[in-house]
Amino acid sequence: MAEGLLHRRGSEVDPAAPDLPPAGPANVASTHYDLAINGRFLSQPTTGVQRVARELVREIDHLVHAGEFPLRLRLFCQKGAPVDSLGLRATSICEVEGPGGHFWEQVSLPRAIDATRLLCLGNTAPLSLLLRQRPVVLMIHDLSYRIYPEAYRPTYRLLHGLMMPTLLTRAETVFTVSKPERHMLEALVPACRGQVRVAQNGGWRDAEGATGAEPHAQGEDERFALYVGSLSRRKNIEGVLALAVRLWREDRVRTVVVGSTGATISPTAFVIPDDVREGISFLGQVEDVERLAELYRTAACLIFPSFYEASPLPPIEAMHFGCPVVVSDIPAHRERCGDAAEYCNPADVANMLAAVRRVLNDPAHAADLRERGYARQRQFSWRTQARTILQTIVHNAQATAPTAQVSNPPD
Repeated sequence: MAEGLLHRRGSEVDPAAPDLPPAGPANVASTHYDLAINGRFLSQPTTGVQRVARELVREIDHLVHAGEFPLRLRLFCQKGAPVDSLGLRATSICEVEGPGGHFWEQVSLPRAIDATRLLCLGNTAPLSLLLRQRPVVLMIHDLSYRIYPEAYRPTYRLLHGLMMPTLLTRAETVFTVSKPERHMLEALVPACRGQVRVAQNGGWRDAEGATGAEPHAQGEDERFALYVGSLSRRKNIEGVLALAVRLWREDRVRTVVVGSTGATISPTAFVIPDDVREGISFLGQVEDVERLAELYRTAACLIFPSFYEASPLPPIEAMHFGCPVVVSDIPAHRERCGDAAEYCNPADVANMLAAVRRVLNDPAHAADLRERGYARQRQFSWRTQARTILQTIVHNAQATAPTAQVSNPPD
């Protein structure tokens, strides 16, 4: 390990944990395995991938702290990364100096860790570790840069295109977030068949199985439709804005847009006509979860007409708060939303408008979607996703670690 490169903070595992059964066979219950987590996501803008990584790290920490898995955790991140918001109790924090971005992940991180199994939750991993056949478990969220290349900058497409075959064939296990994504990954690199596993994303982080407070009733002149997501072409942001124009002009319903562009996303061009400016509000990226919860709770509906998704968060989050959802009729939404959503054709603004009006103008239909949504969102849990990942990691560790490399936890 490079001297002067790594700074540790935090404490050892808290021994105060509920009595839950450990993972794996009884004869390895006292054996602990080391797991390093790639914390690059903590230094990136918080979009969907980073949201997933944050939730999973919280739940992984919870499960290990509760004694369910025999692991010792270290989170490697850039110096000064905002780790306190994660509320970690069983995870040691290791700060690694070095320039940010891909350089930190590809150069600084590999120099700082030893032969410990590494978990990468953000689509990429250190190539040097993969090429040296170090144990790396990787989550690849989607192949959107291939499906909708025009939505991403050329450098992003080139880098990910070059890395993908190595990632898929060298990683110990690859997780993705839906069955359609697994099929696409296996079609892209057939050699990875059998190594790709599905772990569906969770939803809103509250008490397990709980739903949000009852939605707030809005008057006719206060109703608004809500969009939450990046302002990208694959998310159909131009269609969202065209829909918002018609909603204001024809129905006097406002649209609130939450999200932003990022360094990897190609800019879109859409001019908001002067006569509808008061009917469309752009809030940018909303990091405050309470503010986002209030938007879900008070919106008349969520509009989410993406052209492509893997395992989208906003529809399930909206369902948690009793907000009816209108989504595009694509495989990932069918898998995720089931019968709890109103579906539309994302390429047809008139069809999108008709779907939104069915929700806005039919209280009984909206109420039915709300109840179906409450039931549907309970099927998705960050803890379940984290447990699926950790079961595989512990199985791999038990199958590959020689006795000489296995250690017991400190007293």
